[in-house]
Amino acid sequence: MMLRRSLLCATLTGFAALQVQALTFTTEDYPPFNMYEEKKVVGISTEMLQEALKRAGMTANFELLPWERALNMAKTKADTCVYSAVRTPEREKLFKWVGPLTADQITLFAASKSNITLASINDAKKYKVGAYNGDAYGDYVEKQGVKLERVVTDTQNLPKLTSGRIDLWVAGANSGPYKAAREGLKGAIKPVLAVGDPKDSQMYLACNPGVPDDTVKKLNDAIQSIAKDGTAGKLGTKYK
Repeated sequence: MMLRRSLLCATLTGFAALQVQALTFTTEDYPPFNMYEEKKVVGISTEMLQEALKRAGMTANFELLPWERALNMAKTKADTCVYSAVRTPEREKLFKWVGPLTADQITLFAASKSNITLASINDAKKYKVGAYNGDAYGDYVEKQGVKLERVVTDTQNLPKLTSGRIDLWVAGANSGPYKAAREGLKGAIKPVLAVGDPKDSQMYLACNPGVPDDTVKKLNDAIQSIAKDGTAGKLGTKYK
C-alpha cells in the first residue's frame, strides 16, 4: 500500500511539473522579431525563446494575436507570457520578466517624399503621428507630449503614412523598414528621428505572476547562455 501511495504521489508531482511547464507564449506581428510565416510563428525573438525552452527542458505553445489581446492574456492567465514586450515602469509589477531578448530603437518615420525634418521630439508635436493600441513605443512618444492617432494593428499605419493621412509613424528602427518591405513598400519610408534611451527599446518575455519563479529563473538562465555563447547573434542573421 505504501509503495502504491509513493508511486501515485510521484506520478502526480511529475504531472504537476509538466502542467506548469506547458506554457503559452502570446505575441503580435512585429517583424523581424515575431511574425507568422508558413503557418507558424517565427522571428528573432521567437527563435530565441524556442532555444531557451529547449535548454531549460520546457515546452510552450506560441500564439500570434493582436497586441492588446496578447498582452491581456498574459495579464490574466497564470500559465501565459507575452513577447516582445518593452519593460516599462507601468508594466513592471504586472509581470515576471525574462530577458532582455532584443532591442529596436524607437524611431519616427516619414514618407520618403516628405520634407519633414525633426531636431527633437518637440518638433513632432505639430504633425499627425501614427501609432497602434497598446504599443509601448507609442506610449513613450505620447509621454513626450506628442498627440497620437492610434490604430488596432500597426500595418494600418503604413498606407496612412504613404498616402499622407499621417505625417509621421512611430516604429522600431529595424521593424519599420522590415514591415514596409514586406507590404511592398520598400524604400517608401525614411527615419527622421530616433528617440529615447536605448533601455527604453529593450524587449522581454513578460510572464504572468502565476508562472513559478523557478520557471522564470530557468528561462532567464537559458537566455543568458544564448547571449554568451553567440547563438543570439546567429539567430538574427537570416532575417536581415
